[in-house]
Amino acid sequence: MELAQELVRHCVRSFYDTKHIIVIETLIIHSALRDDDMAVLMGMNTKDLHKLCGRLKEDRFLAVHTRSEIKEGQQRPQNRTYYYIDYRATIDAIKWRIYTIDKEIQGNTVPAAERKEYFCGRCKAEYTILEVLSFESTMAGWLCDRCKFVLMHDDGSSHGGHEQSTKLNAQFKFITSMLPKLDQVVIPENTFEKAFEVAVKVVRDETNPAYETTPMDLAASRPAAVKGLANTGPTSIKITLNEESGPSEAEQAAERQRKERIAAQNAMPVHFTHSTVTGEQIKFTAHNSYMSVSAGEDQKNTDGVSANDDGTEIDDYFARLKEEQAKEAAREQDEEGDSDDEDDDEDLGFEDVITNG
Repeated sequence: MELAQELVRHCVRSFYDTKHIIVIETLIIHSALRDDDMAVLMGMNTKDLHKLCGRLKEDRFLAVHTRSEIKEGQQRPQNRTYYYIDYRATIDAIKWRIYTIDKEIQGNTVPAAERKEYFCGRCKAEYTILEVLSFESTMAGWLCDRCKFVLMHDDGSSHGGHEQSTKLNAQFKFITSMLPKLDQVVIPENTFEKAFEVAVKVVRDETNPAYETTPMDLAASRPAAVKGLANTGPTSIKITLNEESGPSEAEQAAERQRKERIAAQNAMPVHFTHSTVTGEQIKFTAHNSYMSVSAGEDQKNTDGVSANDDGTEIDDYFARLKEEQAKEAAREQDEEGDSDDEDDDEDLGFEDVITNG
């Protein structure tokens, strides 16, 4: 942990302002601090402190945790902000920044043959050392191929590539030399709970007194479905494993009882099923008509099917229908035969003969 703290100190002192350095140093000493306690140590209000810590949070140099707390003597909870350092996330962020900067510098590498070393002060033209060999020259130097102005040679201040990479490695040596050492050790995880357990309490004076707060229990703060009911969640879950493929006998019995209970609830009143005059049961037909049935007539069997509903009535009906259709067809044929005979008599043209005497 000391090696990680040393790396964080070096990076903050190299690239950040004084106030940011003080914030990191305070968190390293106190492990975890509430925003109002840190504001007292920094000598600023909480609004400016949040703005100051915003940049460090974006760069992963500190972490923020918010929890609900109840002030002593009050019932309404308040959200309080705590700051601490997650060293694993901070080291990963430092490695990533070093990697991206190194890649960006290496991308600017230009071969020596293609490097622009001669520049024209008048037309701003750029030439390589191979190009100026074919230009005109004087005692003052090479002349520009466009405007014949004396070219200026770059002294190396604008060179990129390997020179910038070498300078970068020299400047970041204090970081790159510590990263291999950190890879050989295991950095302990520093969550808010662990950081808050070893936190050093801030001692305040009488001008800035501190007030005690207690964290709010999330389970107790959960709204209840019924007013006055404290615990609304399930206390236990019971699972029964059955080797049989279908439902058990107990489940079948429970299902039958449920169906009987639903049937009893959906049963029609007596004045709908029986006549209020004679007391006979009313049998409803499929055409929304009904007929009265005596008490002993049309009893249902155990399977729920009527004794007369075996299909014989339908067969008798169709048999009678066929007989009536056959009789009707024979009657029509007889009528057609009589009409044909009368037509034949009229076509012969015979007349009655009246004899004399």
